[in-house]
Order: sequence, then C-alpha cells, then structure tokens
Amino acid sequence: MTDLLKTTAVLILIIVLLRRKVSMSAVMPIGAVALGVMYLTPPLVFLKAANLGVFAPKSLEMTITLMLTMVMENILRTTGMLKRMVTSLSTAIPDRRFVMAAMPAMIGMLPSPGGAVFSAPMVNEAAGEADINPEQKALINYWYRHIWEYVSPLYPGIILAAGITGLSTQTLFVANLPFALSVIGWGVLFCFRGIGRQESVPPPANRKRELLTFFSLISPIILALLLVVIFRVNAALALGGAVISLYGYHRYTPAMILKNLRESVSGKALFLVIGIMIFQEVLRATGALGGISAFFAASRMPVHLLLFLIPFIAGVMTGLTVGFVGITFPLLLPLMGAAAPSPALVALAFGAGFAGVMLSPIHLCYVLTIEYFQADITKVYHRLFLPSACVMAAVLIPLYVW
Repeated sequence: MTDLLKTTAVLILIIVLLRRKVSMSAVMPIGAVALGVMYLTPPLVFLKAANLGVFAPKSLEMTITLMLTMVMENILRTTGMLKRMVTSLSTAIPDRRFVMAAMPAMIGMLPSPGGAVFSAPMVNEAAGEADINPEQKALINYWYRHIWEYVSPLYPGIILAAGITGLSTQTLFVANLPFALSVIGWGVLFCFRGIGRQESVPPPANRKRELLTFFSLISPIILALLLVVIFRVNAALALGGAVISLYGYHRYTPAMILKNLRESVSGKALFLVIGIMIFQEVLRATGALGGISAFFAASRMPVHLLLFLIPFIAGVMTGLTVGFVGITFPLLLPLMGAAAPSPALVALAFGAGFAGVMLSPIHLCYVLTIEYFQADITKVYHRLFLPSACVMAAVLIPLYVW
C-alpha cells in the first residue's frame, strides 16, 4: 500500500508541474528525483539508475530513432513533399477527417518510439484552415497513432507478451483485435466532433493518378516499413536507410545535410526522452511497481479485477507497453489460466495495461504531441478518458468468445 501511495504522489506532482506549464524536459528529471527521495534511494544507486537510463542500448536506440524521425520529417517538410503528400491524398479522398486519421495510423504501422511527432505535422497540414483547436488535433494524432500496438507482431509489447504467455502472435492478434477495431470506431465518434468535410473540391479526373502520386511521395516511409516488416531490420537502421535515400533523391550536399541536422534535432525533445528513460529506470531501481503488484496479488480481489488493476497501474507508471508486460505478466501468469493461459484473460491484462499507457503522463508520444500542438494537457486528458473506457469495454468480446 505504501508503494501505491508514494508512486501516486509522484504522478500527481508530474501532472501538477505539467499543468503549470513547466517544461516537460524538466518535469521528468524532477519526477525521478522525487521518486528517489520518496524511497530514500542512496545517491550512488540513483546515479547508477540514471546512467543506465541514458546509456542502456534500448535508451540509445530510442534516442537515435527519434532523432532520425525528426530528420526525416524536416526533409519531407522543407522539400515540400509533406504538403504535396497531404494535398494528393486530400484530392483523391476529399474528406479532411479521413486524411487526419489516416496519416498517424499509417505512421503508426512502423514501431518507432515517439513516432507521433512525425505524424503531427501531417495532421496539422490536413486540418488546413479549418477551425480546429490544438487539443482536438492532439487527440486525433495521438489516438490514431496507436491502433496497431494492440495487434502488430512488429511491436515489442506483443512479442514479449507472446514469449511470456506461450501464446502465438496470431492468437494474440485475434484476442486483441476488438481493441484495435474499437480504437477506429470510437475515434470516429469522439475525435471528429464539429469537424466537417473540407471545402468542396472538384472531383479529380483521375483519382487513381492522385493515389499513385501519394504513394510515390510516401515511398520513403513505406521503404522503412518494408525493411522492418519483411527483412526484420532494426527500426533505427530502417529509418536511417530512408533518410539516406531522401538525401540522395534530393541531391543534398554535405553543407545541406549539416543544415538539415541542425534544424531537425530538437535538444528539448531529446532531453525529454532522456528524462523519461531516467524516470523509468529509477522506478525499476526502487522496486515500486514490484511492491504495488505484490500488494494487489496478496489481496483477495477477484481475478478479473487483479488482471485489470495491476497492468493498468504499471502502464500509467511506465508509459511503455514493454514496461507493463515485462513487469506484470510474469506475476499474473498463474491467474491467466490453470493448464495454459486463456487468450481472453491475456487480452484483459494487455488491454488494461495499454489503457494505462495511453493515459500515462510520461508516454513519449503523448508528451511530444502535446508539445507540438502546444495543447492544454488537462483538456486533452478530459477528451481521452471516455473513449479509452469505451475501448476497454471491447474486452467483453474475447471474454465471451473464449
């Protein structure tokens, strides 16, 4: 119980600081220090955790991937490809709502940490001159960015869940599919209130031509996706290959490349990633989540409630799918079935954990989206709660089927 109170106090501190417009890149280190103080963590242990958070291979990979995402977005924007991309799709399918949802959904197929920062300019471009407030744009970008993480075997959360439970990724795909479909369906209802179709556009003489133009423009992203999906290339290497191909196509000189790198890479965003990784590592070092999980497991709560609460809290605290899966699934495995894990109960735990991830104030995609659109974090939260609950209700389908 003490662990739950301490971590809740730190989360409240983080949210209050964000609400008071304190820079997100400063809030996360403050949260990590507060967590260390709450647990009376020895300075050397804290510094070791901070060092691991910054320099662990996974942290470095995430930082490099985010940098490459920024570089690629800058190239597409400064060369006019981004604008032409949105224009061609809008002409072929003259409904800004579809375009605003399609862009983050498509980018979300690639498991790139912080990928929401890549699709955010596309959503902004697709919105055009329409009177859409920053909070609504932020919600659309964030919401549709996360369709595939429930089901895609490209995402490490699904891979880890399959490894721990012994279920195949195909079984997890079927069990979690109601969540992904619910994200699409509920998004239509909650994300696009008050947004109409764009101004009337004359039907193109050849919509197929416009779609071909769109796919030719988006080919660098498709290239990165194919490298990851078919050839199992690391996401950072795949994005690096796409960036190099863009440099070659647009005949960038060394001076132009240096200029592009200086303009693209945001120190603020990188410090934000580093702060989040330090917080997560300090969280692990304190044993806070282990204490919370043990507290709930020792209680006599109903199994279904435990399978919801423990992953949900871990999801909120870590902001990472692999975080809540890796921390809680080994503990929850005995509750998921006697002889073998039930796909329905695994889906319940996974859906609850990911609901926590979506509502986490340290979820990288969330904070980067808020930062890009300069949105009010509290107002976006108000828009998130109800659709997230509606998506979670989709667990009734696998529970009924299995």
